[in-house]
Amino acid sequence: MAEIWQVTQPAMSQAIDPLYERALTSLGRGGLGATVRSCIEALTGGVTRIYLFEATGPDEDALHYVHCEPEIAGLLPAYARHYKRLDPVRAIYGSAARQGAMALQRIRPADIFSAAFRRRFFDDAGIVERVSIVQRGKDGWRGMNLARHASEGVFSDRELDNIAGFARLTLPMLPLAISTAVPTGVLSVAQVEERFALRYAGLTSRERQVCARAALGLSVEATAIDLGIAKTSVVTFRQRAYRRLGVTSPYELFGLVAQ
Repeated sequence: MAEIWQVTQPAMSQAIDPLYERALTSLGRGGLGATVRSCIEALTGGVTRIYLFEATGPDEDALHYVHCEPEIAGLLPAYARHYKRLDPVRAIYGSAARQGAMALQRIRPADIFSAAFRRRFFDDAGIVERVSIVQRGKDGWRGMNLARHASEGVFSDRELDNIAGFARLTLPMLPLAISTAVPTGVLSVAQVEERFALRYAGLTSRERQVCARAALGLSVEATAIDLGIAKTSVVTFRQRAYRRLGVTSPYELFGLVAQ
């Protein structure tokens, strides 16, 4: 069974102080997610996946930053439709019910009762542990999920202390980072396509078209309709471009052309 415990007094290692400063300086630049990822990697032995999100409950959440394998990014719509209701992470919110309260959950593959969910998001990808941490805000929760590959091993107690301490300082930044981020609407699709063409000549014309729409927030379905191609083709072009560009999410994609 997945472990859940309240985080009452997280250890505050001295190593957290300069990383907290880095996170603060990223506010308003649209780079909090990538900064949090690099800080988490500095505090631990590395992570394979990281998600930053806000939620008003187990069924209502919004991802604000994703770093994961390209093939997993392509499965996120399927997760939302079929697997979210089966995810043990739903149980964590009740353990952080009061404003300011925090809770941490550790999930191993054996804790996932759905065989299909476990296979697609854990076993096939070699994930051995996922840690989720949420903090109750005024109107809901802010949180992060971190997952590790078998090559990295499970999180140590010291790493969990560092994650909890860093999360207590940085999760309150998430709503502020979103409200002050550079709006994507100031750029047109054509302008973003042109930036990809100028900066990343290795992309094909179709990959540039798909990347531009992903960077501006269009879903796979909306991109398929806009370009008149199949949704499976959109996914294929995205995955190819992500591998070439070294990114795993639309948020990182937009960061390549935002300035």
